[in-house]
Amino acid sequence: MKKVTLIIMLVALVSQAALSQDRFIEILKTELNRNFTVLKDNPVPAYYVSYRVQDMQTHNISASFGKLLYNSNPRHQRLFNVDVRVGDYEMDNTREIKGGNMSNNYSNNDLVLEDNPAAIQKALWRNTDQVYKDAVKQFENVKANVAVKVAAEDKSGDFTKESPEKYFEPPVPLKNFKFDAAEWEHKLKKYTEIFSDNKDVLNNMANIEFGLVRKYFVDTEGREVAENACAYRLHISISTVAEDGMSLPLFLSYFAIDAKDLPSDARILKDAKDMSEMISILRKAPVAEAYSGPALMTAEAAGVFFHEIFGHRVEGARLKQESDAQTFKKKVGESVLPKDISIVFDPKLKKYRNMPLNGSYVFDDEGIRGQRVEVVRDGILKSFLMSRTPIENFSNSNGHGRAVIYADNVTRQSNMIIESNDPKSIAELRAMALEQAKKENREYVYLFDKVSGGFTTTGRYMPNAFNVTPLIVYRIYADGRPDELVRGVDLLGTPLAIFSQVTACGQDHGVFNGACGAESGSIPVSCVSPTLYIKMIETQKKSKSQNQPPILERP
Repeated sequence: MKKVTLIIMLVALVSQAALSQDRFIEILKTELNRNFTVLKDNPVPAYYVSYRVQDMQTHNISASFGKLLYNSNPRHQRLFNVDVRVGDYEMDNTREIKGGNMSNNYSNNDLVLEDNPAAIQKALWRNTDQVYKDAVKQFENVKANVAVKVAAEDKSGDFTKESPEKYFEPPVPLKNFKFDAAEWEHKLKKYTEIFSDNKDVLNNMANIEFGLVRKYFVDTEGREVAENACAYRLHISISTVAEDGMSLPLFLSYFAIDAKDLPSDARILKDAKDMSEMISILRKAPVAEAYSGPALMTAEAAGVFFHEIFGHRVEGARLKQESDAQTFKKKVGESVLPKDISIVFDPKLKKYRNMPLNGSYVFDDEGIRGQRVEVVRDGILKSFLMSRTPIENFSNSNGHGRAVIYADNVTRQSNMIIESNDPKSIAELRAMALEQAKKENREYVYLFDKVSGGFTTTGRYMPNAFNVTPLIVYRIYADGRPDELVRGVDLLGTPLAIFSQVTACGQDHGVFNGACGAESGSIPVSCVSPTLYIKMIETQKKSKSQNQPPILERP
């Protein structure tokens, strides 16, 4: 009897939680429909409205040199975003203004934390009214621009037509994750205490960020989405200054969806100790000269490389902009990589070969289910990442419309996976690079071991180039001398030129889990790549400060 009673109580609790969350969606829907009923009959009618909400509960702790910088202050916040479109699916207020600056609307809109219909509806009403007025003004600008400018190169419409879905994940209480703030304060102090004994380390910080986000999406086409996302992000950074004024940073980064997937304390402490030793060696390393020639790139570094030179150039919405260089837009069906290499983007994957992935989600920020997209198969370009902004021959979204909560959606990357059906061992890749060096009568080749990130420009009005910032780079000598650490290297180039030089992939795989900053804000992404052998790369000297390093010895 007690067991039956307990089951009934549990069912009642689950039903009550589901009902509470359904109530929140119902509040959103009620105000959405109330506003749309009016706006669709205005002289300039709205044809689409959506509400996007993120309920975010976070913990953030930082330490430096064994002491807390700030301790855990749990934060609970609800933010929302309103999208209103006027015109129709063929032409609306989001169309590019030719000859004008590309813009993305940013607004930081807070909602009350309680499911209070009156308070929530007032906030949604106020913002919807303003966004509609802005959309009407922008649509007038669009129509005027279309009338006086040359015809668009891409004749596709401005918004795709998609079948709506309803998707509901039960809410997950924060207490289920058992985030122990006191324990993490102790851990971060222990991690950073290691750097106290090394006076070459001028600055350091360890930071743990835990976040539980519940995402909601409703629109006037009938979509209803409630989805959870959880992440642990641990970062450790240190920096020093060389005698010539060059700033030298190093980073460690760990990502997990579940705390049990984070490395052990012993592993993190060893990584931190190794990083401390490396920065002292790096500080005294010779400065590299400009270079063009063969190179190896470790798996993690190759992930950043592919993200910058390739990923941004297959984001569909970007290819519609006439200000964009559209590097790959007309190359579908053509060879863009060696025939053994394939590239897919798959937001559904939470892990790859047991490595957690940062760019995972079920539905994108336009309420479209994320899909696996085979962009390159056997070296041939097959497709693009698509949001609800269509381009010629790609008239539907594949679930890659993404944005931070305070920005408008554009096409963005998710989890990029690079694979080869003819992988080589690391020894084979090294031998290939050195053989090429001997053919070219070169003294050495470069090995890019660690990188911090990079940036790329894809527009027509500036050089269509990329820059990746290496942290740890080695010279591998053709005559068999030991590898030599160097500093002050920037890796740069143009995408088509360097893509033609990607020659072979390794058997290993590493993951770059990071945040990508672009038009719609900083979003989580991942790139899984093997080690690469690239037949020809180009580097330049890294910029450096002209200020003297510290005169006083660090305490």
